Amino acid sequence: PGRQQGLQERFSFETFVPGPSNEFAFAVARRVASWADGHFNPVLFHGPYGFGKTHLLNALAWEAMQTGEAKRVVYLTAERFTSTFVRAIQDRQTAAFKAELRNADLLLIDDVHFVAGKQNTQEELFHTLIALIEDGRRVVLTADRSPSELSEMEPRLRSHLQSGLVCGIEPADRGLRLGILERKLAILAQAGGFLPSARGEVLQFLADRFTDSVRELEGALNTLVARVGGDIARLTLDEAQAILRPHLACSEKRVTVDQIQKAVAEHYGLKQTDIISERRARVVARPRQAAMWIAKQITTRSLPDIGRRFGGRDHTTVLHAVRRIEALKQDDAVLARDLDAIIRKLRS
Repeated sequence: PGRQQGLQERFSFETFVPGPSNEFAFAVARRVASWADGHFNPVLFHGPYGFGKTHLLNALAWEAMQTGEAKRVVYLTAERFTSTFVRAIQDRQTAAFKAELRNADLLLIDDVHFVAGKQNTQEELFHTLIALIEDGRRVVLTADRSPSELSEMEPRLRSHLQSGLVCGIEPADRGLRLGILERKLAILAQAGGFLPSARGEVLQFLADRFTDSVRELEGALNTLVARVGGDIARLTLDEAQAILRPHLACSEKRVTVDQIQKAVAEHYGLKQTDIISERRARVVARPRQAAMWIAKQITTRSLPDIGRRFGGRDHTTVLHAVRRIEALKQDDAVLARDLDAIIRKLRS
């Protein structure tokens, strides 16, 4: 009874890594997939590209088809909904199109923001949602932002999307990114017949460098494994960076040391002059070290060059700062979050 077209097998609940940024969405998806009563309708998961929305929706579909064998599950991207609807109009098959969707016990629509601005498609989607929800059937959708931000969407449809449970998925934090890398490495190792181990410094570099999208994060690991296969356990940080350099260059928004100093100063309520000053007080010294660490992570500047831009400091001072922050952020969740937030802001 399930309509499996477009579903991807690799996206299951087993391969989804939950963490603080997505665990509410994960719990909601599992609850819907179990056909539990007392559910919200519709459910809308939203978050930027690469945060796991499609994974969650696919996982929900597979699980729902397993747990409700007699139930009819229909999964569509909004793009496919639109093209199928347009074709149905051309072929005078709209009745069949409506019947197929409105007979679904669970309708899943990915990337619903795609219909914004498309008048007839929005109208059709609106009536489909009304029919299903009034009939006690379930609807789950994903979008790249919250309904209130879908300004091109027809107000009736927008308010309908807001009327159920709106569930945001936040960027993955560092711990979750490391968990995702470990899970992905285990899957790649199983497929390639090698041991799922890699140096901690390599995984930590990936987790710190690819903060914007889980898809990019996994893509970087795929690139390393494609190049070195089972030798990934022996791969050093320098070798990993060399392999990923072309990968990094094309996704790189050029960030300057000056911008880093300003962003760090602003984050900690300091002036940029404090960051490059001789002041040794901890309230200044720790943010200065953080700024040096970020400069090493996201610019291509050498240590002596970074030192020069921090009031003419020696490269050994920069190296000490980088190592100090590296050690501190392992145990200091607040510092790790601060660094994440500053880097994300610089890259946006």
